[in-house]
Amino acid sequence: MRWLGDTATVVVIGPLWIGAALATRARVLLLTEAEHRARARRVARKAVAAGHRLVVALAGADLPLGPGTVDALVVESAATLDEEGALRWLSALVPTLRPGGRVLAADATDDPAAEARLSSLFLGAALTRIAQERPRDGTVLTTGAALTVARPAAASSRQ
Repeated sequence: MRWLGDTATVVVIGPLWIGAALATRARVLLLTEAEHRARARRVARKAVAAGHRLVVALAGADLPLGPGTVDALVVESAATLDEEGALRWLSALVPTLRPGGRVLAADATDDPAAEARLSSLFLGAALTRIAQERPRDGTVLTTGAALTVARPAAASSRQ
């Protein structure tokens, strides 16, 4: 959660265990594929019984996320996608973020070239405040924030 900041809701596109783990600290919407339906139900029931805030939704290629509705988004294995596909996918996700909303990509890699490619993807998707950290060997976390919208000058300043 320290990489995501204080967020109202975290959307997880990835493994069930990441959604379940984050639900111990935040409200989580976990998007998973239909093939994981039975296991997702078990994870959701267990989380609710423990008092955690986890909602599981089945989602395929079309994500049920409106523009500017997401505080934080967690994805896994972005480095495994081909460069064009990864940029297209990430660019489709960024508009769902609220201004200043964060993306966190968790990847299993210790390859500096893969880490550089991830940073480049985040930059290409118009994310700002891009940072990377290796919390342990073989894992890199890449974070970035959606652009914040400049507020118009106050009406009283117009002359």
